[in-house]
Amino acid sequence: MRLLGEIDWLTEVSGLCHCPGESLHTHKTAKKDCRVNIDGAPTIHCFHTSCVAVVEAANYKLRRELGATTWEIRLPGGKVVRSGDVVQASGVVTPRAVIEAGGGQAAAGPSIGPRRLDPRAAAAERLQLESLKVGAERFKVDLFERFRWTFADILRDSPRQVADRGPDEQFRTWLKMWPADATVWIGDVWDSGKPEHATHFRPVAEWFQIGPVMGNYTCGSAFRPGSFQRGNVNLHGQRFMVVESDTLSKDEVGAIFAYLNQRLRFNLHAIIDTGGKSLHGWFACAKDPAVERELKTVLTVFGCDPKLFTYSQPVRLPGAFREQRLQRLIWLWD
Repeated sequence: MRLLGEIDWLTEVSGLCHCPGESLHTHKTAKKDCRVNIDGAPTIHCFHTSCVAVVEAANYKLRRELGATTWEIRLPGGKVVRSGDVVQASGVVTPRAVIEAGGGQAAAGPSIGPRRLDPRAAAAERLQLESLKVGAERFKVDLFERFRWTFADILRDSPRQVADRGPDEQFRTWLKMWPADATVWIGDVWDSGKPEHATHFRPVAEWFQIGPVMGNYTCGSAFRPGSFQRGNVNLHGQRFMVVESDTLSKDEVGAIFAYLNQRLRFNLHAIIDTGGKSLHGWFACAKDPAVERELKTVLTVFGCDPKLFTYSQPVRLPGAFREQRLQRLIWLWD
């Protein structure tokens, strides 16, 4: 690579290279201080911090040049990577032709309503999602330490102290997150699909009077007035993106919430303790469908539950009880 000079390959996806900001190092530069990884988006990493700005600029230039030209790299062991291919962390090379034909494992995520992509744009998006998956796998190693946010920290850091409020106050505090005229579904999982289930679809103002007595679940989306089926066809504007994991601990999923809120700038509105082993983070939604698909691809790699990426998926309601354990707000934006 012309930008980095000769690369001393250690593995099929990582090699030592010359740091583009070496002249700014404030300590002695060792041979192993800088390396480049090519699994996913090619990325230069340097041990030193004084060269961060130069390294970031070099990463941008590297990816731009690789994306604009035709090239090939011969890896240790004889494998050849050509422009448009994606290298997995294991060293497996997925050819561009396979990705463009739809053979990659990109998670497109759901979307509301029909959306047609130009074939070339669709192929480029599949390539981008495949690359994001590889990069997320690599970043996952550092995620839980760099963005550490434990359950105890979440309770302490809440802008409004809500965790100790009673069930009715928990419920009505959560309702204030919604517009007063929004039609919200509240019920149990099967309270949907028949005309008699219309009583579970009410404006927020009515729910204020009724309280948390109609079930243990709700949705992050509002529904059309008069609905009786909890389905995407009846959505009337999505209000929140709910993120959770069935496999990560509360401390680990806290790191994902912090990463989304601090690094990716998705506004965190609330965190709900489900009364079980998981937490639900309620975030502002992505406005761009392509950004949403990229985000969901990354979150799935991190261990988040892809079922919650469905707009009408039931999620736990604060103020209700789960086997005598209160489902409660523990963090709320003021």
